[in-house]
Amino acid sequence: MQFSPVMIAVATLSGLGATAATCLLLVSVRHRSGGYRQAHLLLAAGAAVATLSLATGLVAAAVHGSHSGERTGWATAVSIGIAVSGFLGCAGLLRMPGVVGSPSGAVRLLLDGVITAAAFWFVGWVLFSEPTRLLGDATHLTCAPILFATVSAALAAGLNAVVAARAPRPRARLAGLCCGVTNTVFGGLGVAGGLCGGGTRLALAGAVLLAVGLLSAGLAVHTTDPPGQVAADLIRRDSEYAFIPMIAMAASAAYHLLQDGRFDAFAITAGSLEGFALVTRQYLTLHDMRGYAARLAEREAHFRELAHTDPLTGLANRRGLLRALASAVAGREPVALLGLDLDGFKHVNDMRGHDVGDAVLAEVGRRLRAHQGPGDLPARLGGDEFAVLTHRSPQDVDRLARELLHALGEAYEQPDGPVFLSVSVGVAGRGDPDGAADPHRADRPESAAAPQQADRPDGAAVPQQADRSPGGTGPDGTPVPRQADESDVEVLLRHADLALRHAKQQGKNRVERYDATYERMLRRRTTVEHELRGAIGRGELRLAFQPVASLPSVRPVGAEALLRWHHPQLGNVRPDEFIPLAEECGMIAALGAWVLDQACLQLSRWLADGHDVWVSVNVSPRELHAEAYVAQVAEALRAHRVPPQRLVLEVTEHTVATDVDELIRRLTALRRTGVRIALDDFGAGYSSLGQLRRLPIDILKIDHSLVAEHEPVAPVDRDGPPFAPMVDVVMRLGHQLGLEVIAEGVTSPTELAAVVAAGCRFGQGALFGWGVPAEHLEAMLDAATLARPAPVTGGDPAESRPSEPTAAPPPAPRAGTAPPPAPRAVPAPRAGTAPPPAPRAVPASLPEGASDQIVNDVASTQVGPGVAPDIRGGAAHR
Repeated sequence: MQFSPVMIAVATLSGLGATAATCLLLVSVRHRSGGYRQAHLLLAAGAAVATLSLATGLVAAAVHGSHSGERTGWATAVSIGIAVSGFLGCAGLLRMPGVVGSPSGAVRLLLDGVITAAAFWFVGWVLFSEPTRLLGDATHLTCAPILFATVSAALAAGLNAVVAARAPRPRARLAGLCCGVTNTVFGGLGVAGGLCGGGTRLALAGAVLLAVGLLSAGLAVHTTDPPGQVAADLIRRDSEYAFIPMIAMAASAAYHLLQDGRFDAFAITAGSLEGFALVTRQYLTLHDMRGYAARLAEREAHFRELAHTDPLTGLANRRGLLRALASAVAGREPVALLGLDLDGFKHVNDMRGHDVGDAVLAEVGRRLRAHQGPGDLPARLGGDEFAVLTHRSPQDVDRLARELLHALGEAYEQPDGPVFLSVSVGVAGRGDPDGAADPHRADRPESAAAPQQADRPDGAAVPQQADRSPGGTGPDGTPVPRQADESDVEVLLRHADLALRHAKQQGKNRVERYDATYERMLRRRTTVEHELRGAIGRGELRLAFQPVASLPSVRPVGAEALLRWHHPQLGNVRPDEFIPLAEECGMIAALGAWVLDQACLQLSRWLADGHDVWVSVNVSPRELHAEAYVAQVAEALRAHRVPPQRLVLEVTEHTVATDVDELIRRLTALRRTGVRIALDDFGAGYSSLGQLRRLPIDILKIDHSLVAEHEPVAPVDRDGPPFAPMVDVVMRLGHQLGLEVIAEGVTSPTELAAVVAAGCRFGQGALFGWGVPAEHLEAMLDAATLARPAPVTGGDPAESRPSEPTAAPPPAPRAGTAPPPAPRAVPAPRAGTAPPPAPRAVPASLPEGASDQIVNDVASTQVGPGVAPDIRGGAAHR
């Protein structure tokens, strides 16, 4: 075989290119570590073997060009070298990090490569054997060494094709590596074929292809990043890698038979290998699918358990409790639910931090598990709220509730000191669907839980009737205890929550069993709150005025504005029911503004009519601490042209106990407008004498509890009527501080005589009149204006004072304060009006048997017909 200069140049360049690629691969080994180092070492070894085989083939072709026997021996060596190089290249490719994810994936990848390789080999055999002979006379089937190279080439082509197809995007560099390994093997196959057949051009073409393949592999390896996970897709495109080669083999076999070809042992071997590999590969796929399904089911069960478990305490969460509760109520056995709420847990998070709070909650979970019996399920519903589902008897349930109350109330030891908490427990049982009262709580007053009754203008009480039809409600919003569309689970949860809420309202740290009364109270409360939001717009509110009388003449000189609400369906809603709700839901400011405006409007009318009168309005703590309240009072006085000293703002003694300094600033700002300030319910709260001295107030209103003493005390070492000693003390204190004093809740002539004997100049209570509409009080003012009360005779210690104090008595000036403007004088009787009967004067000491007559006289004079009695004053009856 003679080589031309061009052939020599091509052979030399191919050898140099292969050597350079091998050196590049060897250099890359030194710069890699871990899995990359092993993969590059295998690739470099395969490149070195391929380069050596190329050099051997070129030298053999040049030296032994005319000796076919020697060429066959060298072709065998080149074929073996190329086969080894192909195996090393495939092994290096598989060792690349991310190409093979798991042993099962590696086996399946190899089987896919074997299936594709067998298809390539079979198709090649069909194309290059009789009768096709695609290469004609250049095809040397008698050269057995070529078979080694053909097997390696087919395996490299099949495996590299599968790896490149399954590689994640971008996959250009990994595909370049696969093409380089494949081209190297096919180039070596060309060199071996050229040696066997004496085809110089075929040998040189193989050399060029081998060198190009090594350079491609070297460049791809030198710049390749981790290709990522190359794993089989068990769901979408996993099977097509197996069936496409089978289709190719079937088509080539049919073509071979159409060309009158026959199948020899090699073809049968390749087909058998294909079939066995395909069956094995599909078996592994099925095995992996089963394992995948098992792992999926296991993870689903795990996640389902996590979905029903609280991660902090390990107890069941709300979803887990609902699942167990639904399963429990499906049976017929008794079931009970305990709702637990930690009292004051928010302060633990605020003061000690959330880490300590989480530790306390975890300890609560451990204590609940410690008291868990067979069939019990403790759960954490969220935050500091827990529950226990149990199948115990009612007696055992009560015992368990008491045990949990004691166990959860013990100290929680923490590194920075113990934490002390209490717990409230609500109990509801399925065996008690009607919500019967707890037999262990026989001391519970039924009237305390019953809904309030509406009072009619004539004073008669109207009991609220509930509609007992399923799902119906009565006029007051009282519902049926069991709703028709509720399941047993919802009912039990609601009952436990209501019992827990009642335990919180009753002072916490206690156990309460569900009672149907709780639900009626809650529904009533919800209905009242909802309807209250539109009461002003619907015109359902009105003001009643309870007179304040001068003593001892009982002439009305002032009035306290009391808020009343009449609802079309609920009837008359008591103030002590809707005023606290207004405080909680934030409507008290709107109600207070309406009351202030209406009271000033009515006061302006009375003053315009010539009545010497003042009006007091109760102020809630929320109103008093509002920034705009002072401006609101000044605007109401300006809008209705009311002298400021005619308006009295009453604050309760309980308001004083909140923030004294802030209260003093607010009251001082209000007094600058000219209004007077009264301290209501004095003696019922906890205000000290020091605070009383600091407060900028003008009037003290003695609480009814001080007025209604058991027995008046006779004066010591002097003559005179019995008097109320506490009222006398407050009177002396008020006068020393320059305050006027009003005795509240005077309900009997005995109490009247006692407060008069103590020196009190003003009184308020049922004896002088109830809360009446404005026109009734106006009639009383007309009667008092036209009638002159008789003077008081006898040993009355108040003889030296004027018998008829004015409507707005200015208190004595206090140190550092300017005296308020003097009130207007009492105008003369209006012309054209018939004077009503004059009220009778009440003597300081009453003869025996005169009580009924005085009460009748006072009632006939002061109270108009059809006026509902209201013996309570104060902020609760606005």
